[in-house]
Amino acid sequence: MRSRLPPLVSVKQLAFLSPSNLSAAIPAPQNATATTHYRSFAFPKNGSIRSCSTVQISTLDDVDKLCSAKHVSATFPEDFLLRDSWDLHVPEADFLLANIERSLPPADGVQYYRKIGQYTCTPPAYTNTKYPEWFCRLANAIRDANNPTPVAVHSTWICTKDTAPTGSRNGQLRPDFILTVGDDAKSRESSWAPTWDSILVVGEHQSKGSKPFTQLAQYAEQIFIAQPFRTAVLGILTSNTGPQLTFWRFDRAGAIGSMELDYQSTSRQLCTIVRCLYAIPFLPPEAIGFHVSSVITSHLPPTSPFPLNDSLPWKMRMSPSTLFAGEALMNRLLFIAPGIVTRGTRVWRGTLGDTPVAIKYSWRSSTRPPEASLYQLAASHDVIGLATLVAYDTYEDIAINVRFNHGLGDGHKESHNRHLTRLILTPTGRAISDVNLSPSQVAKGLFAGLVGHASLYFDGGVLHRDLSPQNIIYTSKPQVAVHQWILGGTREADIVGGTMMHLYGALIDLDYAVEIGSTDGKASGAADRTGTYPFIAMGLLANREMHRYRHDLESFLYVLLWVCCYPVTLDPNPKQSDMMDDIWPRSHPLRTWIFADEQTVTTHKGINIVVNEMNFEGLLGRFRAGFEGFKAVARRWRRTLWGMEGSRLCMIVPEGKGEGDVGGDGTVGIEFASGGKRDWLLYNEVRIGVVNREAFGEARDALWELVQALAPGEGELQN
Repeated sequence: MRSRLPPLVSVKQLAFLSPSNLSAAIPAPQNATATTHYRSFAFPKNGSIRSCSTVQISTLDDVDKLCSAKHVSATFPEDFLLRDSWDLHVPEADFLLANIERSLPPADGVQYYRKIGQYTCTPPAYTNTKYPEWFCRLANAIRDANNPTPVAVHSTWICTKDTAPTGSRNGQLRPDFILTVGDDAKSRESSWAPTWDSILVVGEHQSKGSKPFTQLAQYAEQIFIAQPFRTAVLGILTSNTGPQLTFWRFDRAGAIGSMELDYQSTSRQLCTIVRCLYAIPFLPPEAIGFHVSSVITSHLPPTSPFPLNDSLPWKMRMSPSTLFAGEALMNRLLFIAPGIVTRGTRVWRGTLGDTPVAIKYSWRSSTRPPEASLYQLAASHDVIGLATLVAYDTYEDIAINVRFNHGLGDGHKESHNRHLTRLILTPTGRAISDVNLSPSQVAKGLFAGLVGHASLYFDGGVLHRDLSPQNIIYTSKPQVAVHQWILGGTREADIVGGTMMHLYGALIDLDYAVEIGSTDGKASGAADRTGTYPFIAMGLLANREMHRYRHDLESFLYVLLWVCCYPVTLDPNPKQSDMMDDIWPRSHPLRTWIFADEQTVTTHKGINIVVNEMNFEGLLGRFRAGFEGFKAVARRWRRTLWGMEGSRLCMIVPEGKGEGDVGGDGTVGIEFASGGKRDWLLYNEVRIGVVNREAFGEARDALWELVQALAPGEGELQN
């Protein structure tokens, strides 16, 4: 028996649909079995997507994911701080404690009791006002207990409870104590202030009503952001009720911690803690949590052997198979992804000899194929409009190299393990969200992205699944592309080899792309939900459909709307507020798509983009100066996605399911005003009766007309 989803709304209902009843028409998100991967998103004031210069985090954006991926290890000190392979020669605890007792005043509480033959350690107080300073005095005394040479001492414990580290816009984040690069004398200078890119270890002293682990994780995230070569961040939690301490180590798979350790006396865990605190300042870069195998660090001074930040160009180590003349450099950090249990993507602009390249580091999940393999697949199918892979390397494996074969159980390893990868790509360009691009440049870049996406899908059999303004670039130097039909050539043009065109841009970032094989077959979709949240199609947000080509085409519309609205230029003499202010706020027109939940965003898009043409026109009225020409493209794309044949109305139509065929192949259905009978989409349709290729052609032609109109003079086309 044929089964299919009912239509979301009938034609008669559509004309009278109001915001109050659209929620019934658009399905609410379901408890799906499909995996959801939403790329984190923030909206900085300059209109671009989160980048290294605009990071602002108020709360860790993957706390739930992190808490579900944290583990406690009874052998943490031996596995992560006192490993024999690091050759630290950590003295015995009694030797260290004897020197500490002589160097610290009696009030600091380190004493030896001859009667029982034990050392005890009792802080003067456990309050937040006194404890962090005491901990730093103790930890620095432990560091110096074996009279290390000045060259060996490259870090200092400092109390920061009253001083927020600089280098972040989140000024309220104040660790209680840190281990920072530099000596004691520098930290005592009146003008000195800690920076996030100088912190090696971060500490939090528990306070009443606080969530110390969450706070420690927020600090760790800031360090990951400020230090692009970090593989792990070590943290310390101390108790405000007694002599207890816990070590935590954060990485891209989660967090692993020690048992709660009691430092009251040597009859408990004081010896272990003292030896660990001695070892930490002398750990090599790999042990403290730095990636160094793909960059040259020989120029770094012995007192600071860590690749801390992006302040200087970094020379890359390249495999012999990569052919180029000259140096391989990473010159400028362009993008940093936030979060901890994420890919942790970093993108640099650099050069291989004289060739400009983009260098992308990311932590690939072990459950996903390498991004490089998709670029290679695309190249083998002569995909146009896509970035070209120059080199690919794999480095740390979290389970093996970051956690040293510890902390990822058999059942946990497959789902949480990640591998650090480096891709080198060409050409380089600017994201179409760049505020300095002209309307003509944005149109050219968007056209190249639309063409590249189509070629990737129809030629390469790969669905991108993460369209956003950051994943489409404009290039000032054009790329020559030849294709039989995607560029607009007719079927007769196949005989002479197709159409040639100069593309000023490219589609990038195949992190979430998936190989689906033949786009004419049934496997033309993907079950898990992915994408950058504001640009995800309604059918995916509602969790009712597999990810299809039409969903990415819908995302292109949202990308167009975004780049035309942002950055917002507020009128210094605003007129009286209009009825659209509640739907598309003047100061932030698309804020609902960023901050609201899935059902709210789905409903908002359904009402104001699809159903209510007046509301859609209200959004077009928010376009910034010079982008008026994009309004006609937006209107045509809206019709391409949801337009009803023979009517001005637009309608959301679900995908159906038929026997033996995704989407069904029959014509049974409700009678529409247009005369059609079927009221659901086939798997390869964008609208009823309009297949993917035809819909792409409509979208391409609409945008190409704008590109041609804008080329003679920027922004000359009027509404």
